[in-house]
Amino acid sequence: MSDFRRDKRSSRGVEESRRVAYEALLAVETKDAYANLVLPPMLTKARLQGRDAGLATELVYGTLRYRGRIDWVLSKCTNRPLENLDPEVRAILRMTAHQILHMRIPDHASVAQAVELAKQVTSRGTEKFVNGVARSIADHTPSWWEGQMQKIEDDAERLSVIYSHPQWIIRALAAALQAHGRDPRELEDLLAVDNSNPDVTLCARPGLILPIDLAEDAEYYLKTSARPGDFSEWAVVISGGDPGRLKEIRDGRAAVQDEGSQLVATAFAETDVEGPDREWLDMCAGPGGKAGLVGSIARAREAHLLANEVTPHRAQLVEQTTRQLDNVTVQVGDGRDIEGKFDRIILDAPCTGLGALRRRAESRWRKSVTDLPSLVKLQSELIDSALEALNVGGVLAYITCSPHKQETIDQMQRITSRTDIEFLSSAEAVDQVSMSAIDLKPVKMGDGDVIQLWPHVHGTDAMFLALVKKVK
Repeated sequence: MSDFRRDKRSSRGVEESRRVAYEALLAVETKDAYANLVLPPMLTKARLQGRDAGLATELVYGTLRYRGRIDWVLSKCTNRPLENLDPEVRAILRMTAHQILHMRIPDHASVAQAVELAKQVTSRGTEKFVNGVARSIADHTPSWWEGQMQKIEDDAERLSVIYSHPQWIIRALAAALQAHGRDPRELEDLLAVDNSNPDVTLCARPGLILPIDLAEDAEYYLKTSARPGDFSEWAVVISGGDPGRLKEIRDGRAAVQDEGSQLVATAFAETDVEGPDREWLDMCAGPGGKAGLVGSIARAREAHLLANEVTPHRAQLVEQTTRQLDNVTVQVGDGRDIEGKFDRIILDAPCTGLGALRRRAESRWRKSVTDLPSLVKLQSELIDSALEALNVGGVLAYITCSPHKQETIDQMQRITSRTDIEFLSSAEAVDQVSMSAIDLKPVKMGDGDVIQLWPHVHGTDAMFLALVKKVK
């Protein structure tokens, strides 16, 4: 829960932090915007800093994360279906409910600000409806509402409401834990971590900047604390500030990149191959985090990296973040139609993204179980294309930011009958590059194994890694 305390304001009007939060939430709902893209420029335009910027940020991300809980409470406080309300009203009510249920803000302040905002951005008279619903929520304490949630009889529904995840995602994560060798009773820990605010992790790209120099600049320019990562030697973890203000981020010597992403990419790059090891491929390179790290390592070995991306605007992001690397070529193309042969291929496949729900607060409400079949089909086709493009003696890294069994273990089991490949030990590869002991539960695959990282265990996104060698 958040710890924002606000004094009673005598001035009338809507606080700028709440107005910005409302506008960001409305953009997420009505324009399919991403909060991490729309909120920072809004904060800058409104000149919000420090505590006010922190309040706006928590209102946006907290409301998006806890939307399932919030909507359940709202459904008990109004006889109108939420989907029938105007999006402006939904945004105000959800933001207000988050304040009452999860933040240490006086109820009267939350209600008063909601009413004032409704007067300014909704049709006349709507503020009375907003006032009534907000007061109904505030009539009970957060612990009382929590108790009501605990009384939900159906297990899946209860977990879905309490931890604010769609039921299909909860079932998928429960199955994934078991499939990857973990105790299914870890599910609630995993769901809880998905609702936390993760630290921002930077990657100091090898040969371009040292992690210690990146950390010093982060502390000086962002006025924040910085520490080494737990596992990746390139990682710098910062406690706050806008990384986009750092020159190293803007010019491509460093990037914002989850430590799990850094770890699996480094494990791939440090795995031995047979052959010249001169031609590398990032098959689905956008937005460029892994291409930047892998390309930096390739540059030190005088190897060339072809960064392929099917979407033109994402390819532009790859070009921007790798512009310091003269050994990286970016092309727009379908990974299923790759030309040429390569000694190393990294396939960070399009997936459901269930491993990064804590970072992309709105994503859990946009995904559907019906998305899965087409993604699984695409992943299979990309894997087959990658193996076709791989030189004998070369290595493919298959990576997803999802632990879903169909996107990970099932995809690798599908190719175990092939006689032209062998599985390497991903656990050994990760262990060799990790800066500290790491709790892995490898799943046997052929003569090797595959591994899965977890937010609640490793503090990283849920990255999956399989390393496959072409033998003939």
